[in-house]
Amino acid sequence: MLVPLLISLENLAPFSALRSSAYAYPVILALHLCAISLFGAMIVATDLRLLGWALAGTSVSDVISQLRWPKRVGFLLAATCGFLLFASKAEEYYYNPFFRFKILLFALVAIHALVFRPRVYADSAGLASPSPAAKAAAAVSLILWLGILCAGRGIGYVAGRPGMHFR
Repeated sequence: MLVPLLISLENLAPFSALRSSAYAYPVILALHLCAISLFGAMIVATDLRLLGWALAGTSVSDVISQLRWPKRVGFLLAATCGFLLFASKAEEYYYNPFFRFKILLFALVAIHALVFRPRVYADSAGLASPSPAAKAAAAVSLILWLGILCAGRGIGYVAGRPGMHFR
């Protein structure tokens, strides 16, 4: 049921054109990687500050507030480019075990954000040293995002299945 939907998605004219373009696909891939770099740097800086391993002279609330917009821009660009890349090869990604693992990790990041983000950011505001819960949340965040990066890197090393339904 899901595979026919993915095949229909990837065969829509814009995604088919993107997949077959000699320039557009590599440019979007490069933008995706640049956005991941921006977003990842903001996540790492925030998490390292929560852990007390970096930016010790800056309050946690200052780090969070100053990195909020670059983090949002990086995430929005990475997610948009990532969707375009996915939609152009949806069936191939569906069968890719690294892609499936990456999606699982994204689900865990979403759960992590829903559970920890409100508490961690509220508890850490203005504190010189974040709480143990904030430090644990930062460590889990770093592990999940590192896993997403590794899984994303692995996606390109799994060949598509024979008989893909590209037009």
